[in-house]
Amino acid sequence: MSTTILSSHVLHDLLSVSDLPLVIHPGKLHTHWADAARSKGFTLIARVRDRLHVALHCQTCGGVHVARHSVVMTAQPLCPHCIEARWRATAIAAGLTWLGRDTNHRHYGYYGLPCGHEVRRQFSFVERVASGEVAARCETCLVYREEAEALRFGWTRLGRAPQGNPSYRLYRHGCGHEQRIARANLQWGQCDCAGCGQSWTAKPSYIYLLDIRHPGTRRHYLKLGYSSHPVKRHKHQLGLPKNAEVEVLRVVAMPTGHDACAREKAAHAFLKRAHPDAVVSHPEYADLMNVVSEIYRPGSLSILQQTLDGIEAEVATGACIRTPNDLSDQGQIAGGNNPETPHPDPEPHADAEAATRNPDDTPQDRAAACRDRLPILDRHWGLTG
Repeated sequence: MSTTILSSHVLHDLLSVSDLPLVIHPGKLHTHWADAARSKGFTLIARVRDRLHVALHCQTCGGVHVARHSVVMTAQPLCPHCIEARWRATAIAAGLTWLGRDTNHRHYGYYGLPCGHEVRRQFSFVERVASGEVAARCETCLVYREEAEALRFGWTRLGRAPQGNPSYRLYRHGCGHEQRIARANLQWGQCDCAGCGQSWTAKPSYIYLLDIRHPGTRRHYLKLGYSSHPVKRHKHQLGLPKNAEVEVLRVVAMPTGHDACAREKAAHAFLKRAHPDAVVSHPEYADLMNVVSEIYRPGSLSILQQTLDGIEAEVATGACIRTPNDLSDQGQIAGGNNPETPHPDPEPHADAEAATRNPDDTPQDRAAACRDRLPILDRHWGLTG
C-alpha cells in the first residue's frame, strides 16, 4: 500500500491511481462499479482506505471524494465539493459570507454578517434568508439594542428569561428590583416595576376562588383568578346574570399585583397540563359570563384548594416568585392584564395605599400589610352574591 499527497490545483486532472492523495487499497476495481459510478456522474478512480471504499472523481466540478462502493451501487453519491459550492452561492444570495461548515453538525455552517459578526446557522435557514422569507439576525447587535432600549426607561438588561421564553428578558430596575418582562412591552415603556411602581402591578392583590351557580340553568362552575378587589371582580366585571349565586370560597393575599398575576397564570398552566378534564371549555359558559378561560368543574375543588395551599405556603415563606412577569404579555399595555381596568374603582383609596412602597420590604411584610388593611381576608368569606 502507498500514500501520496496531491495539491488541490490538479484535482481536475485526477485520473491516475498514483496521483491520489489517499491510501490506495490494492483490491480490484470491478467493471460494474465503474459503470454504476459513470451513470451517476462520477468516474471511479481507485479503491482507497480499505476494501469498502472507493475514490470518485466528480464529472461536474472535478473534485475527488471518498464513498463506500455500496453507496455507488445502491444510491446516488453526493459530491461534497458541489454541495459546498451551493452553500457558498446561497450565502452570497442571502447577503452573507461563507466561512465554513460546522464539523460537529452536518446541518450547520458559519457565516459572516454584514455587521461584521460571525454566526452559526442551519443551511436550510440560510436558504430561507436567500429567498426573502426571514432575515439573518445578529444576536450580538440585538443585545446591544435591547440594552439601549432598557436604559431609556430606567432598566438594565440582565439576560434572557430564566424560563426560556424567547419573547421575555430579565431586567433590573433602578430601585434594584429584578423582573421578567416581554421585550415588546419594554420597547414602548409599557411596563411597571413591581418593586417601587405606582400602578396595580406594584400594589397588594389577591388570588381568589369563586363558586358560581346559576339557578336558571342549574350550571355550577369554579373560577380561579386574581384581583385587588375579589368581590368587586365578580359583582361588576364578570358579566354574570343578576340571579347568579356567587360565593368567594377563598382568597390568598399576594404582595403585589405582579406576583398575583404571575402565580395565577402559572397555576392555570399547571392545571391545564396536569388536569385537563377539570377545565371547562369556553362555549359551555360563553352565554353566562364574559371570561374566556379560568373556569373549572366543581369536582376539581380539592385540586384548586391544594393549588392555593401551595401558593399560600410560598408567600408565607418568602418564596413567592418574582421573575415571571406574565402580566407583560406582548401587545398589551401596562394595565392590560389588570382585571379592574374596564371598571374604575369608584371608592377612594387611602393615602397609605397610594404611597410608594419601600422596595426593601419582604414579601411577608407586604402580605401582612394586605391583611392588616383588609382583616376580612383572615376570615371565611360567606355568600357575597
